[in-house]
Amino acid sequence: MNIQTERLENHTARVTVEVDVERLNQAKQKAAQRISKQVNVPGFRRGKAPYRVLVNFVGEQAILDDAMELLSNDIYKDVLVEAQLDPYGPGSLENFDTEPAPALTFIVPLQPEVSLGDYRSIREEYEKPEIDDEAVNRAMKSLQEQNAVVEESHQPLALGNRATMDIHSIVEAEAEEAAEHEAEAVEASKPEAETDAADAETAAETWQEDTHAHEHDHNHDDNVFLHEHDTSLILDDDHEPLPGFSEALAGAAIGERRTFTLVAPDGEEYTDIAGKNVRFDVVVKKIESITLPALNDEFAARLTKDEETPLSLLELRMRVRENLENVGGERYDSDFASRVLEKIVESAQISYPEAMVVDELEQFLQQMDQSLRQQGLTLQDYMKIYGKSIEDLFGEYRSNAEQRVRRSLVMQQLVLDEQITVTEDDMNAEIDRIVERFDEDRRENIRKMFSDAAMRENILNDLLRTRVQERMVAIARGEAPELPAAEAVIESNEVDEETNEEGESA
Repeated sequence: MNIQTERLENHTARVTVEVDVERLNQAKQKAAQRISKQVNVPGFRRGKAPYRVLVNFVGEQAILDDAMELLSNDIYKDVLVEAQLDPYGPGSLENFDTEPAPALTFIVPLQPEVSLGDYRSIREEYEKPEIDDEAVNRAMKSLQEQNAVVEESHQPLALGNRATMDIHSIVEAEAEEAAEHEAEAVEASKPEAETDAADAETAAETWQEDTHAHEHDHNHDDNVFLHEHDTSLILDDDHEPLPGFSEALAGAAIGERRTFTLVAPDGEEYTDIAGKNVRFDVVVKKIESITLPALNDEFAARLTKDEETPLSLLELRMRVRENLENVGGERYDSDFASRVLEKIVESAQISYPEAMVVDELEQFLQQMDQSLRQQGLTLQDYMKIYGKSIEDLFGEYRSNAEQRVRRSLVMQQLVLDEQITVTEDDMNAEIDRIVERFDEDRRENIRKMFSDAAMRENILNDLLRTRVQERMVAIARGEAPELPAAEAVIESNEVDEETNEEGESA
């Protein structure tokens, strides 16, 4: 085949291949046979109409179009091999010419290419936060709350009680916009005309509540501060969403509704809304009194009674501190690795086809649809409520999709460049660690789940991701191990192959 290849700027290739006239005629004959079995030609049984009669009946172009499809499917793989192209995904037929000679033109998305540059010179200040006594005290109090004596109360709500509530809250600066969304949600969710008025009102309220829940879960509208149904909170300084929340609800009775406004304070937790008014609409649905157990050695021993040697209160505090340090350290390392990854992405040369971004967007919208369905909605419902099209959603989330594609490609290239591997023993050890978390009578069934190829693939990806993050931390701290020379890696692989061959022979 005579093939011409042109590399395009969007990381695709335009491939033009000339088709032998005889091959085209054969394809037209096959196309005619296929079409003749699908149409009724007067005077002939299906599939029996002669070529010339069929041309007069359906037109030359219909046969030619079908022939092009047959030819494309027939020669596309051969074209990729001869043109030495590594495609990312399926190509598309851009054009077909009959003059001066039959020729097909394909657009082929190419596999991404990544060059990380001098990423090993990246440095970042590393300083894990210390766990102070106050953090340990909060964790100890949480243990007390988890083991508290809880009794339902019919007295007015008091500080220290636990209340089950519906909470709606909006940043007042954005309240007008929020009201518009609520009106749109009710209008878009109205039932069909034949539904009676009472049912219509109930359906509209339900859909409106679900829409608000979706706004909160996806953080789509910045005006929604907190939206929760049947959420339980202890009324004290440690649990309230904003300072003053507990005092504003003190004295409320079951079923009472209170509306109040609080000012968001300064601080990292409230960076986006600091100094703004937040309007709360809260309905109290249940009140419970809580009696905390005494924080002493007996309490510690009761919590650890199943251990070989129960702990004292001091030993329990030491363990809590250690657990906080481990969790905090893992979180810090994860954030640290993300910052390092961003620096690597910024300096890397990354080329990829548009198809990768489209795939990422489609996957995101599928996940969004699944999340909405858990609330009784669909992606189509969401688009109708907010008056958005697929093109609108693609535009809104495109920047995030591109960022995810670039980060993912850099992570994959780091696995290769840093020669990071996961062995079968590594995977089995990780599965053992996971299984050990479950009660002994459930472990066998849990272990069987990991015989599934998809589950093992997830374990593999998780381990690779963890090891890449660990390596990025080491790189940015200047502690990354020296990489073996390429020749040494090749020789090591050859030795492994020879060993395997000898073992198979034996």
